[in-house]
Amino acid sequence: MTGTGLLAATQSPPHPLSAEHLDHFYRDGSGACAIMSVAHFPDEILTFLQMECLAAFKTAVAEHCDAVVELGCFDGRALEVARAAGVPYCGVDINSGAVAALRERICDEGLEAQATTLVGDAQESVRWSTHVPGRRPLIVLPFNLLGNLPDPRRALLGLRALGGTVLISVFNEQPRTTAVRRAYYARCMTGLAEPAEGRYGGAVFRGAQGFRSESFSALALHRLLRECGLEIRSETANRLGRSLTVGRA
Repeated sequence: MTGTGLLAATQSPPHPLSAEHLDHFYRDGSGACAIMSVAHFPDEILTFLQMECLAAFKTAVAEHCDAVVELGCFDGRALEVARAAGVPYCGVDINSGAVAALRERICDEGLEAQATTLVGDAQESVRWSTHVPGRRPLIVLPFNLLGNLPDPRRALLGLRALGGTVLISVFNEQPRTTAVRRAYYARCMTGLAEPAEGRYGGAVFRGAQGFRSESFSALALHRLLRECGLEIRSETANRLGRSLTVGRA
C-alpha cells in the first residue's frame, strides 16, 4: 500500500484500486483510527475478532511458530497472542502514527525485549522481512486486511516467498455479513457507497479518502490461495467470516 501521497493538481487522479489512492485512507491518522475504533464496532465484529485471536493462538502452538508477525497491526491485538504463546512479536503497519503508539504501549508494558515494530507495507514484504524475528514465524493478516489491499495476490505471493505459516482472517460474502459491514463502515466515514460485486465472490465497499474493503467467498478464496501456491492447513469460521491457516503447498 505504499504510494506517493497526494498527486499534483495537474496529474490524473489515481485509480480507485491503486496503492496511491488507498494511502489516503490507511496512511491518514483519522481514517485508520476511525476504522479501528472499538466504539464503531457492531457487536458481531467482536465475535469475529475473538475467533481470529483464538485461531492465531492455536496456530502458533500447533505449528511450533517461534514468532508472531502482525501485518496491519495498528494497536497490536496479536501482541497478546505472542505474549500467551511466549514468543517474540513484530507489528508492521503502513500508518506511522499507529506504529509509534504501539511502540509506546510496548515500552509502557516493559516488553521491549520481546516486541518490535516496523513501518511497512504488507504487499512489500521483501523490504522488511529481514527485520522480523524468528525462523518459523506466524504471519497474521488480521481483520479482513487481505480484502483491503489493492492486490491480494501480490501480497500472498510475497508472503509465500518468506516461508513460515500465515493466518488469514476475512469476511464472508453472506448478506448478513454485508449488512453488518455496512453499519460498521457507516459509523467510520462519510460518503460510503452501496456495496458492489467484488473480485473474489464477495461485496466491495468504497468510501471517502479512498477507503475500500471487499469480502471473499470460500470458493474464490480457496482458488486464490491455490493459485498463489498456498495450501490450507486448518480453517475455522463463524457467520461473519473465516480464519485460515495456510503454508506453502
